[in-house]
Amino acid sequence: MDKFKRLTDLVLNAMEDDVKWQKTWQSGLGLHRNWVTNRPYSGMNQITTMINAAIHGYTKPYWLTYKQVNDLGGSVKGQKATPALYFGVSKDKDDPEKSYKFAKLYNLFNIEQTGIDLPAVELRPTKLEKPYELADALNVKINSGSLNDPSYIPSIDVIKMPMPGQFISDDAHQSTFYHECIHSTGHSKRLNRPLLNMFGTEEYAKEELVAELGSIFLCADLGVKYDIQQHASYIRSWQKAIKSDSQYLLTAATAARKAHEYCISQLNLMKQQEAA
Repeated sequence: MDKFKRLTDLVLNAMEDDVKWQKTWQSGLGLHRNWVTNRPYSGMNQITTMINAAIHGYTKPYWLTYKQVNDLGGSVKGQKATPALYFGVSKDKDDPEKSYKFAKLYNLFNIEQTGIDLPAVELRPTKLEKPYELADALNVKINSGSLNDPSYIPSIDVIKMPMPGQFISDDAHQSTFYHECIHSTGHSKRLNRPLLNMFGTEEYAKEELVAELGSIFLCADLGVKYDIQQHASYIRSWQKAIKSDSQYLLTAATAARKAHEYCISQLNLMKQQEAA
């Protein structure tokens, strides 16, 4: 029996287990949030902080109130605040049995305005000597940094990755990296799959299934340990988003194998050229 069919069958069986997907890396970014409480902002405050960070070039998603800045020994002298809304509930002074909702403005400052130093991301020691070798073979650029979340950007043909030491293991890094490599095979200069689909669409979900199955195939072929339940949980979450074809996972497996074989062929070609 074909080993990749066995892997696909294994994923289908593992999808029946109620295991929740877990992020395997610590991230330096994410939603904009209060630096002291680590609570993400919601609604308009999330949008406002994101917009102001983009306008002023802030690279950190952390914000503080004026009091929090002072309490931590920082300073915002000469800095322009970002307005935010606080929604609360208060008791009626004349009738304690009644309450009313209110909103008031308050000021936020990005941590880069305060002189407060962020602690460095603590990196786990890694034994990976060539973590991005497959990207070299595919001729796709790598942007690796502690503030990145894993992603592939088809418009500029770049894979963004956190540092290997931010992952819980080297295998977890490679597994996630292979997922992004499979995405990159869809670029028009490689296998030409449709990639410019909006998050939440069925087409986006279908590509996620291809990338995750392709990652499993690459792990199996390149000797990287993988967590089949972790992969299956991720796949299950996207399979639920596909309403038009309940059996799309089997179609995705074919596309994933084609992408996997392309990756391996390019890797072997690069090694042959290096050995010549």
